[in-house]
Amino acid sequence: KHTPGPWTVNDIHRNARLITAAPETAAERDRLKAINAEMMAALEIVRNILGHATAGEHGPGADLYRAYLVSRAAIAKARGES
Repeated sequence: KHTPGPWTVNDIHRNARLITAAPETAAERDRLKAINAEMMAALEIVRNILGHATAGEHGPGADLYRAYLVSRAAIAKARGES
């Protein structure tokens, strides 16, 4: 929680700029978290589709297989598993 504004900034106090931006910063963080959750869900769908559609790293499904591996690695990295 934060102290409601309006806030003013005095050039003498450098941290005041950060304090005045705190509500907007928190709102942007929350917006980006929501977008990230949506992207993770979409990426997991793609990973599942590609995982079922590929036949290995060689042959006609090779590009799909590489996309599957990239998506799997991205999900693991986003979850802190790699």
